[in-house]
Amino acid sequence: MRNRTLLLAGGSALVAFMQPAYAQAQKSPTAEACKPPVKDQSGEQSAQASTDCAPQAATVDSGAPSGNEIVVTGTRLARAGFTGMQPAAVIGAAEIEKRGYTNLLDALNELPQFGVPGNSSVGAQSGFGAGQSFVDFLGLGSQRTLTLVNGRRFVSSNTASIFGPVDAGSQVDLNNIPEVLVDRVETIATGGAPIYGSDAIAGTVNIILKHNYNGFGIEATNGISQRKDAGDHRISAIFGKNFDDDRGNFVVSGEWNKSDGLRTSDRYLTSSRAPFFDAPNDPSSPYGNVLYQGGQHYLPFTSNGVPFQADFYDPTALGIFDSNGNPLAFNSQGRLAPLNTGTPTGDGISSAGGNGFNIADFGNLQVKSERYLGVAQGSYKVSDGLRFFGEAWYSHSKATNLVDQPYYSTYLFDPTAGTVNGNLLISLDNPFLNPADRATIEANLATFPAGGIDLNGDGNPDIVPTPPGTFALGRANTDWQTGRASTTVELFRFVGGVDGDFNIGGKSWHYEASLNYGHSKARSAAPNLVYQNLINALNSTRDASGNIICAPGYTSAPIATLSSTCAALDPFGQSNTAMQRAAIDYITAIAHSTSLDKQFVGNINAQGSLVTLPGGDVRMSIGYEHRYESTNFDPGAFYYGETLPDGSREGFGNSIPIDPIAGKFHTDEGFAELQIPVVSPQMNLSFLNRLQLEGAARYVKNSLSGGAWTYTLGGEIAPIKDVTFRGNYTRSIRSPAITEVFNPTSQIFQSGDDPCDARYIDGGPDPARRAANCAAAGVPENFSSNYSKFTIPGSVSGNPNLKNETADSYTFGTVVQPRFIPGLTVSADYINISIKNEIVSLSGDDILDACYDAADYPNSFCALAPRDSNGQITFIKEGYYNAAIAKLKAVQAEIAYNADLSRFGLGANAGNINFSFNFYHVINQYTKVGTGDVNHSDGEIGNPKNSFTANLGYANKGFSFLWQTQYFGPSKIDADAAADTYQYPGNKHWYLFNATVGYSISDHYKLQFIVDNVFDKAPPFPAPAGGGTITYFKGILGRYFKVSVSAAF
Repeated sequence: MRNRTLLLAGGSALVAFMQPAYAQAQKSPTAEACKPPVKDQSGEQSAQASTDCAPQAATVDSGAPSGNEIVVTGTRLARAGFTGMQPAAVIGAAEIEKRGYTNLLDALNELPQFGVPGNSSVGAQSGFGAGQSFVDFLGLGSQRTLTLVNGRRFVSSNTASIFGPVDAGSQVDLNNIPEVLVDRVETIATGGAPIYGSDAIAGTVNIILKHNYNGFGIEATNGISQRKDAGDHRISAIFGKNFDDDRGNFVVSGEWNKSDGLRTSDRYLTSSRAPFFDAPNDPSSPYGNVLYQGGQHYLPFTSNGVPFQADFYDPTALGIFDSNGNPLAFNSQGRLAPLNTGTPTGDGISSAGGNGFNIADFGNLQVKSERYLGVAQGSYKVSDGLRFFGEAWYSHSKATNLVDQPYYSTYLFDPTAGTVNGNLLISLDNPFLNPADRATIEANLATFPAGGIDLNGDGNPDIVPTPPGTFALGRANTDWQTGRASTTVELFRFVGGVDGDFNIGGKSWHYEASLNYGHSKARSAAPNLVYQNLINALNSTRDASGNIICAPGYTSAPIATLSSTCAALDPFGQSNTAMQRAAIDYITAIAHSTSLDKQFVGNINAQGSLVTLPGGDVRMSIGYEHRYESTNFDPGAFYYGETLPDGSREGFGNSIPIDPIAGKFHTDEGFAELQIPVVSPQMNLSFLNRLQLEGAARYVKNSLSGGAWTYTLGGEIAPIKDVTFRGNYTRSIRSPAITEVFNPTSQIFQSGDDPCDARYIDGGPDPARRAANCAAAGVPENFSSNYSKFTIPGSVSGNPNLKNETADSYTFGTVVQPRFIPGLTVSADYINISIKNEIVSLSGDDILDACYDAADYPNSFCALAPRDSNGQITFIKEGYYNAAIAKLKAVQAEIAYNADLSRFGLGANAGNINFSFNFYHVINQYTKVGTGDVNHSDGEIGNPKNSFTANLGYANKGFSFLWQTQYFGPSKIDADAAADTYQYPGNKHWYLFNATVGYSISDHYKLQFIVDNVFDKAPPFPAPAGGGTITYFKGILGRYFKVSVSAAF
């Protein structure tokens, strides 16, 4: 387990009617779409059949080459309607419209090949990237999915910080792509590196925009849950016009989207009443974690405050008690009242039920967001040999965490009261303290031993009294800090270039030269407490008139707060008076940070025919690309902290000082691709219908990581025209990200699983070796590690010596298109990816495992995590290393069927049916860091062994209907956990059903009604306890309705 936080407190304890790859150049739907698929001259099924019979006045060219040739993702060479040598899938504009997605991330996540996104609008959010959407293909990490727009790179919006929303990399935020402009989204597994460069280890997502659009379209969508919340609203428009006898075209589009958001407290399964896993209170329990009901409530602190006899965390042992022996806590009115301890768990700090602090009341389930997007495109054809084209993008989005965990004041995070993270140290003379409560507290303090309490018998007190006239107060300061962090992203992007056709030796060639510039600035803002001002406000007294004021002689922190005037702060109960609001303004600063990403890409390429063989033209593509990327992260004055006289820095609040990061790199890349048609159908061979070989290579010279080759070899063979076998081998790379290289040594606080802790000492690849090494380190038997309970200090730094990650992958499969069942395509592919030199930030757990599970103990890792004389870890030094390997073996399969019902004798006006089935099976998937354990993720929540999306549609004239079924197979909380780790080790399978009904009122107007989670089905038991908030979000959200109205002219 790993938990890294920037807080010292560390409390943050389908695709409808999807067509196979051969259909990737299909036109947008027209009135002809209801016709059955036709065949081209070679007898292959054409890609022109659509799935939507709704008439549209606007016309659009998808940008495909003329004739039967199409260009698919993963190659720059056009092909004659064949499948391609890599597993592929496509989502078309009609499918996007039918499902009513909020953004493209939602569309891709309905493909079972896509894992839990690196970041989305759902769940807990980073303060430096709230609501951003980063896709994760094959579950290998969002930084290993290359996302393109029209085959070109797109500027990243990922924050270059170790506390950013996702792992370091150049991930593309899909919030910046307007859906109204999308013609289709193509995905290929494993491929893309030799064609597009670094980052395509898992595969490539290519978003193809509408070109040569001629007309006007507008759509308005409104959504709301059955619980009358989580509103989602969208308006989009597109206008295009051809001019000068269709030599030129311009297209402008705009989109506005607003989502209202949700708190975890808005749904039972994520609220304060939700079940949760924790250690058993019964020592005879056979499980390490049991399921509790009633919500997890923490006892060392509440929103109103828990007083203690001494500086401690357990109110049932050293709290303040009434005359009947009941532990007390302050209520919302600021008076002492019984603390209901509920049913204690085995962790010693929480209970099921009761009235302790419930973190679930302060969690974000879905961010509140608003987006404004605008794109303009244009082109003008001077001649066949010269066409100018360009794009201009603008995106403005803001996402806000509705609520988050507060600033904690508790012994759990610092065993010294009166420090930035410890219990608050409150004077008995505090004027806000009720006299009767003061008397109760004083009576309890008098019972505490003056010399403290020695817990381990070493003669030294482990629990000491607070200074005379004071008491300790544990508090979750929910009324002082809202947690409403927000991120605003503003993006500009410009593309310009020329292309055209020319002849060499009678052979046709096509060239393109383009420049691509992107600029993305993310501004984050979050309210934070200023500790020095907090101390000033808590140190209150009465003036001569009896008014409660800040005690004279204070000095405010050298950081701007909402108010510069000190006002006394009441720590008992909830602060909701005008004076208290003034005090909160005095102790609150808005922390601002900025992340700026820039990208410049220049590309020139040409492709065409070299020679003609009996099987057809040998085609080649060749090109050069120069890329420059830079990033600059400025944490702002608050997060940077205060510089002390000795040159060190300390935070203004409970945030550790965060360092700025600035870095850049450039690449020079040359690439070539070759396509050899050995046998074609036109040769009329009786024993072989088609054989095509392909290869591509790219040399990447990166200014940070040096030079590297990527390449792919593969091909297709069809014994008969109905059956094609395909396969490829690919070497791909991921170059180190700027954060991984340039991150300065930064302070962090973290928690995890200490292998020498009594709960984990029997684990690891060799439990006996682990136990022996822990004993050699002087760790006592039955040891309880603070690292496994609380956060401890550490550091993390970049590594300028990082090498490229490399991946060797291969796929092989088959595509069947039987002539006796027109419209049917069946495909299946095996995927195998092996990654070495994977860049990881070695976590505390990784370092500890590498030390105590090693045969060469003590090794160099051990020095990175020193222990004190009691065996407790005092510090962990982390960093980025090429220290991991990863492996994936999986099978992807597809069925697609499209047929006019007249084929079955149901009449000429019976309509059209469509069916698609996309299945994904994970055979094996794991990561291994250094000498640590193999960490399997196959079969875990979010990555089930088996999953599928099936779509059944019907269309007839203006009416259309879609029924979607999503299946999530049985999943485990931890695939590597022992059988007795969890009382309920995982979830059973789960089905989700969605439906869409559409009707075209006329040639210009269309209505659509969408229902997600038709049967209002909850997630499988015991989710989301143990995980799955994002995976099962639609089950948590419940039945959801959307209505859309569109017009096209």
